[in-house]
Amino acid sequence: MIPIDAMMVCLDLTDLDEKLVAFSRSVCERLQVQKVYFVHNIKLYELADDFREMLGDLDLSKEVEGNIDDIVAEQFDNITDYEILISQEPNTEVILADLVRRYRIKLTLLGKTMSGNRTGAQGTKLLRILPCSVLVCPETASFNIRKVLVPIDFSDTSLHALRLSKTLSDQLGLALEILHVYRLPTQFFPLISEEEAVRKAVEVVRGKFADLQKRHPEIAGVPYTLVRAANKSIAERIALHLEKGHHDLLVLGLRGNNALPALSLGSVPTEVYNSDIDVPLWLVYADGEIRK
Repeated sequence: MIPIDAMMVCLDLTDLDEKLVAFSRSVCERLQVQKVYFVHNIKLYELADDFREMLGDLDLSKEVEGNIDDIVAEQFDNITDYEILISQEPNTEVILADLVRRYRIKLTLLGKTMSGNRTGAQGTKLLRILPCSVLVCPETASFNIRKVLVPIDFSDTSLHALRLSKTLSDQLGLALEILHVYRLPTQFFPLISEEEAVRKAVEVVRGKFADLQKRHPEIAGVPYTLVRAANKSIAERIALHLEKGHHDLLVLGLRGNNALPALSLGSVPTEVYNSDIDVPLWLVYADGEIRK
């Protein structure tokens, strides 16, 4: 089982909120989520002066909380214990990271629009700074998850993602596939033939999989696919394989977050997040990887 003591759902008062709350219900129905925090940060400094005057003595926090409460009441249906948290801080990323630490959040649910840069830009910042795993729900995503894809590079980070994916697939009866994207050292061409280089690369990777299956017999029966990056980036190959295989969930491991936010995410997860994949993306940290 995958126990989640606390989950945070980030809302932004757009049409995406209803889908995000409904998706959080779907997560709670499938996993052991003890409590959900629905959160929104009001950035008053972004409001025009004339709009502030129009608000007068109106308690904006209470109005926003009431709006979110209506959505939660309609979409969430009291599936588990929940609380609505409204803040008024200048930096949304910092206050959300503080909430993660304060309430010991294990998973943050984040929505993503498929057009425009506003949500994507803030989402990337959140991925870099939040000290917890993140489940990204695109506005076009389906709740009907049947097939899971987990790309690995044989690092401890990706193996944690694989173990979580295996537990998830066993728990929910999902089909699981492992993907490894490899590159060829093209600087050695034409000293060796490309055909020989491919043969050797595949041989080496299959040896790594055989060793992995010996060390982790629980994943011995999980099918794996080897894909050459060729003229594409690793993230592009992952996205293409995701679409080709009609997978419904992508799981990627994150390396330990660093005191310097720019160093905490990794290029492949960043590129995958900023691509147009339309399935949920679960970016997972191993507990020991996170620096509080």
